[in-house]
Amino acid sequence: MPTGVPTGSRNLSTLAVSLAIFGLACSLVLATTPRLFTGPERPGFAVFLVAGLGVILMTAGLFGFIDRLGMGFGRTVLMLAVGYNALIATVKLGLAPAALYRANNEQAFDASIADPNGLYFYLGTGFGVLLLYALVFVAMYAVFRRRFRRPPSSEGSPVRGKRLSGWVIVAIVVACVVFAASFLWVMPVIYVGLPTFSYLAYVFSAFGVAIMLALILAAVLSYRTFEEVEKRAVRLGDATLLASFFWLGLALIFLYHVMWVVFLLTLVSIWPFQTYTPK
Repeated sequence: MPTGVPTGSRNLSTLAVSLAIFGLACSLVLATTPRLFTGPERPGFAVFLVAGLGVILMTAGLFGFIDRLGMGFGRTVLMLAVGYNALIATVKLGLAPAALYRANNEQAFDASIADPNGLYFYLGTGFGVLLLYALVFVAMYAVFRRRFRRPPSSEGSPVRGKRLSGWVIVAIVVACVVFAASFLWVMPVIYVGLPTFSYLAYVFSAFGVAIMLALILAAVLSYRTFEEVEKRAVRLGDATLLASFFWLGLALIFLYHVMWVVFLLTLVSIWPFQTYTPK
């Protein structure tokens, strides 16, 4: 029987259940913590500190469990992954919510586009910011997947991509025309783009430098993590390891944004933002 390191394709069902439990447990903590600090008119720093540290500790515990699953990532990869995920959690569940309340202390929020005390604001904003995180993560994965699959230079000319058939091109053009003519593109702009832009403006106006530094460091650690996964995949000859880590990282990014929605909805149910509607 082979005695090598288990590959990333094993224990995926156990990992999926673990991620679900992790998301539920963190959401419970985030929905409960603000209710322990209901005294002041505005949430204090302790609310964000306790909530953020709770999620970071559970994130470290999750990666400890993943290490015990023996999926082949290795200790170095998991330590780096804990680092960049902790930074994402710090931004999403600590700095960003605190920045919102800091900005609201200085000015009331415009509620004409979407009410920052309502569910739809956080669903639209959460989806918009999730896309930004996911685009960066997907771009990193694409870089390292191309490097992993790059054929040797001695294998002749590169493979030519397949051309799209004529009817596929026509169908794409027709679909684009119908989409543009029906003004369906206005919906994501109104319900996702504008609330997301407002949210980012509020957040970066308060703690912009700290948030940018944390996100840059998270991106650097994420890139280094992908680099270590690629090296390990080459060493083990396991093509699935890189993909397994990508889906794990993407799932965690999604869960952090779900947690963010839960946390902010809980916060505004106790400490609503001051808003105004232009006449």
